[in-house]
Amino acid sequence: MFGFETPVASIPAPRAPEGRGPSGIAPRRAEPAAAGAPICPHRFARWAWGEGLRAGDAVALLVQDLGQAEAMRLGLSRLGLRVICLAGRRGTALAEGLSGAALVIADAHLAEAYAAVMGRLAIYPALWWNGPGADFASLDLALSEMA
Repeated sequence: MFGFETPVASIPAPRAPEGRGPSGIAPRRAEPAAAGAPICPHRFARWAWGEGLRAGDAVALLVQDLGQAEAMRLGLSRLGLRVICLAGRRGTALAEGLSGAALVIADAHLAEAYAAVMGRLAIYPALWWNGPGADFASLDLALSEMA
């Protein structure tokens, strides 16, 4: 064992596990994660107010990224809006959730799930697309214009 009298040079240095740096910490990834840019709840609330949403209106979120969905929910709650989280729902359950919404925010990669319920809705709410791949009504572009 090593004691107080042991010189530092005689103590063996710890070995880093495979794939880690000298300090034992994994190196950072070079490319960012696939998720979109972070959403600020305050900026999102200003965008929703500009869209004409007022207290008591319902907004449906078809967003799978929990961090983005929570930021959107916080921003919408500041205005007194009802938020319907529809992540993971398909078919009839998705159609029922969308039926009372004034606005829908959907991930672009969930377009097929949204299109599958198009014939089941009596009134189609306004739709904004979230994330990469949106050609029109892109939420990312609208929020970046507010910066």
